Amino acid sequence: MLSPLLWMLATALTPNTYIAPVSFIPKDVTFENFVEAWNFPRVFDPKVTMGTFFLNTLFVTVSVTLIGIVVDSMAGYAIARKQFAGRMLFTYAALATLMVPIYVVLVPQYLIVRRLNWLNSYKALIIPFLASGMGIHLFRSHFLSIPMELEECAKLDGASDFRIYMTIIMPISKPVIGTMAILKSMWAWNIYVWPLVVITDLRLKVIQQGLTLFQGLNITQWGYLCAGMTIAIFPLIIVFLFMQRQFIGGLVAGAIKG
Repeated sequence: MLSPLLWMLATALTPNTYIAPVSFIPKDVTFENFVEAWNFPRVFDPKVTMGTFFLNTLFVTVSVTLIGIVVDSMAGYAIARKQFAGRMLFTYAALATLMVPIYVVLVPQYLIVRRLNWLNSYKALIIPFLASGMGIHLFRSHFLSIPMELEECAKLDGASDFRIYMTIIMPISKPVIGTMAILKSMWAWNIYVWPLVVITDLRLKVIQQGLTLFQGLNITQWGYLCAGMTIAIFPLIIVFLFMQRQFIGGLVAGAIKG
């Protein structure tokens, strides 16, 4: 499992070459590939580089993760605690989205985004993915495991539903929040097909699209490509290292009651 990662890191630290190296240990260590990869591809637009793609992806990932957690948790809390018409139908509809591949809904989503004039905008990359069936189901399962007595006591003290949600429910839901933060950030950071469809403006492209620029029709710049891939996966490693405790706790919590 570690072999591709070690090869990628070794190639990133080796002077750029058009021939794929096979060594796991770089002979001549250099960090020039990272500098060149960050400033690539200036030939198309001097102001647009891999750093631009990185910042675009960072903005989209943070937005989808933070706003998405709020949307999923509110929906999960309403399903778990409120009685309303179509409650179970909404639950099953949320779960049904987990069975539909993105390629099935790609064309309908594109037509909707085009009608809304969201093409070549951050809205097309963020808004369609703020809610997720997995997030709603995971939060619902967690909220069902929380004793009702906590909320009843707060209601006796005059707390509103929103205050209960913000000051009682969410603070004790850190494991599930950590789990969803990792899952959403990984998904948003690695998305490739959807930006390829809705984004044609070079200034708004994400890093996964930017990595393909290192591969030409006849040649591949392996040093720059591996340096770019190392830059691309580094934020995900940081997120997981900070959230791994909550991630493991969230998986256990979700397995107890479903």
